[in-house]
Amino acid sequence: MDLIVRQTGKQWVALQPLRILFSVKTGAIGLQNTFLAPRCHTTRMAASHIAEITVKHPDLTLTRTLKAVPDLHMEIESQPATSSDLPGLFYSVKTSSYQKFESELDSDSTVAEWECVSEFNAHRIYRVRLTSEVKIITPKITEHGLRVLAVTNSDGGWHLRLHAPDRSRIAHFQTYCQQEDVECQIHKLYSADNQIDTGETGVHLQLTDRQHEVAQTATDMGYFDQEGASSEEVAKVLDITPSTLSSHLRKVKMKMFKQHFGS
Repeated sequence: MDLIVRQTGKQWVALQPLRILFSVKTGAIGLQNTFLAPRCHTTRMAASHIAEITVKHPDLTLTRTLKAVPDLHMEIESQPATSSDLPGLFYSVKTSSYQKFESELDSDSTVAEWECVSEFNAHRIYRVRLTSEVKIITPKITEHGLRVLAVTNSDGGWHLRLHAPDRSRIAHFQTYCQQEDVECQIHKLYSADNQIDTGETGVHLQLTDRQHEVAQTATDMGYFDQEGASSEEVAKVLDITPSTLSSHLRKVKMKMFKQHFGS
């Protein structure tokens, strides 16, 4: 379905909750066809985009470690801008066994040396110097006009959140990955100015400012995940009661279902 952009005043959309309700990430091929190859006659407003992508390759940074430590949560704190920037990267690490994590670092072919530079209650910061065997894709991301917003580990690979001035930059980067035998899956692509394409249905969801804030906060805090924040914790951050939080989210869900299943 082609998407038609309408300007009807200030519009807000629910971003990540759509992932929870409609399992967008399971339709990677459909998303690729929808977002990277729109019909030429479709009328769209020029807008930058946010892409959420997972990349995997045996020679990508710390691939062996990511696969060996099942409860590992890592976030890259710094990214090399060029292929020569290999002295060291900083990682925020959370795991139930730092001993296991550090043991895997010692065996990882992409790691030359490492050190724990800071320890906190919930996580640690590691500085890792990489070997020449590592496959660095960040410089290519920059060359393709993309900007890295966040990088976290995901299912033995890396989940990238990228900003793109247009969709063609993302398509070109995906082509590069295919040429380098890097597995690249696009899980989500949405407009940076709060218009989201929801997979095969191509629906635009319009929320009020407050509904967007509530939905985004709840998602960011993991409210929709099994081990995420409770309704009381989310409500406290939003300075509302749990019952008010429930009311807001019920209205958001109602709009979602009406958009997707209504007549």
